[in-house]
This record gives sequence, structure tokens and C-alpha cells, in this order.
Amino acid sequence: MREQLERALYIARKDIRVYYLKAPNFTYGLLMPLALYLAFGVSGNLNAATLISGLVSLVVLFGATSIEAVAIVSERTSGTFERLLVAPVSLRWVLLGKALGGAAFGPVLAILALVPVTLLSGAQVAGHIAVLVAVAVSSFAFACLGIVASAYSKWIPEAQMYSNFLRFPMAFLGGAFISVESMPEALRLFSRFLPLTYSIEALKEAMAYPLPTVTYLLDLLVLVAFSAGCLLWAERVLRKRLA
Repeated sequence: MREQLERALYIARKDIRVYYLKAPNFTYGLLMPLALYLAFGVSGNLNAATLISGLVSLVVLFGATSIEAVAIVSERTSGTFERLLVAPVSLRWVLLGKALGGAAFGPVLAILALVPVTLLSGAQVAGHIAVLVAVAVSSFAFACLGIVASAYSKWIPEAQMYSNFLRFPMAFLGGAFISVESMPEALRLFSRFLPLTYSIEALKEAMAYPLPTVTYLLDLLVLVAFSAGCLLWAERVLRKRLA
């Protein structure tokens, strides 16, 4: 297991070097959520904590899924992905390495967004460590979601279409622009199936309280369970497609 983990970490480092450390990834991961917030979120009805938690969660969502949704498709097209599987590493650990690469990129974008927005708004962050943990867990969950989109795709445009199909409904129904509590009952129920809802809620709790609350811990537990489910789902799909 230790050897498999080391290989997964190597895959994560390789993906970060090859895919993530590119200027367009930073601009897309930051500018798209910012544009959405300028268009829909800056209404004066959102308090600072809600605005910051929503914006940071959107940045993590778009940043962590931007490459994950297309990396596996690109490598399958070029034959690189199959060569990884020839090495003594299982598909499950390959996918874990891919997810860790995406998960490492999300917090970088989150910090780039969180620091200036917090300073400009004058908001107070009570639990700094809790915020970082929530961002890291959210980033991993969204990276796993991007892997699912990639598993179903044969071409990069198809992967981008699937990822946008998943991201944009979450952006509007996950509590980033309006609170979940103010939604109609049917939408409130639907929002509870969206990982972005739990990411935003966890960040709100971390900003408000210096110590982890029960709500915060439950949100992280849901995100971890969601991540595991996505990885197992993607593994099953890819095994069928690679057979």
C-alpha cells in the first residue's frame, strides 16, 4: 500500500507540473467565479461571510475541475494513460493521484482569492486552520467530480461540456448567490445533493467559529463520502471503457 501511495503522489506531482502550473488555469479558475459574482452575487443582500465563502468555494470548484475534466481524456487519446496502467500501479491509485493533483491546485487559487477579498471586506476569520482544511477537502471532492466527467468522455470538448453541465447548476443552486434557507423547499432539498452546498456551509462555519462545530464536521464528512463515491464511480466506468 505504501508503494501504491508513493506512485499516486508521483502522478499528482507530474500532473501539477504538466497541467496545472500554467497561467491560463489560474486566470480561468479565478476570473470565471469572479465574473459570476459580479454578475449575480454583488447585490448588497449578502453579508461578508456569505460572499467570501461562496466566492472561494466557486474558485475551488472551477479550479479543481478545470483540468481534471480533460486530463484523463487527453492522456487516453495520446496513450499515456494506458502506459500508466502498465506500470505496477492499480487504476484506483492512478485516479487517486489524479485527484490529489487537482486537490493541490484548488487551495492555491482559494488563497489568492481569499486574502484580498477578506482584506477588502473587513471580514474576520475565526478559524484559520478550519478554513484551510475545508478548502482542501472541498478541492479534493471537486477534483473527484472532474474525474467522473472525464471518465465518461472520449474527446476534450465532450469532457468540458460534461463538467460545465455539473458546475453551473451547482454555482446557482449551491448557496453561492442566495442562501439555501431562502430557496423554495424543492430547491432546498435539491441543494443538499450538491457538494458545493457543503463546501460553502463548511467555510461559513469555519469563518464564524474558532473551533470546529458539529455542522462543520458533518459537512466535511459528506464531502469525504462524496469524494470516495466519485472515485469508485469513475473507476468502474473506466474499467468498462478500458476493457
